[in-house]
Amino acid sequence: MNKAAILLVTTMFFASNAVAEDSATAEAEELLRLMDTENLLQESINYMLDVQLQQNPGLLPYRGVMITFFQKHMSYQSLKPELLRIYSSAFTASELRDLAAFYKTPTGMKSLRVMPELTAEGAQIGAQRIQENMQELQAMIAEEANRIQAMQSE
Repeated sequence: MNKAAILLVTTMFFASNAVAEDSATAEAEELLRLMDTENLLQESINYMLDVQLQQNPGLLPYRGVMITFFQKHMSYQSLKPELLRIYSSAFTASELRDLAAFYKTPTGMKSLRVMPELTAEGAQIGAQRIQENMQELQAMIAEEANRIQAMQSE
């Protein structure tokens, strides 16, 4: 193969990859829109902030500062480039279209509505389970600390 042919094949390869990436990015952006990611992120920020303020009431005077910080670093606009990158690298354009098609169905729309609630309930179950068994964890940690200390004493 001569140099011109190699150059042509290489150029076509990189051009087709760039088009595929652009297509996947466009499909990822559509999927994020359908998933209402912007509002979900805002709700998550609000929830996370409310939990922090409930657990640490001393932070209440700093609520405004925390909101500004989260808007700067955790908003959809600030995260969008990375979200597009991870979705378009995890899925092909065709797979992203399939996901978008699912989220347009009644079941897909319902999953978007209930998933945050289910995730929160799952997190509560996990936290409750840890709390219920905290003494066991503390005992296991103490036992391991004793074992490590005994090994270091040898």
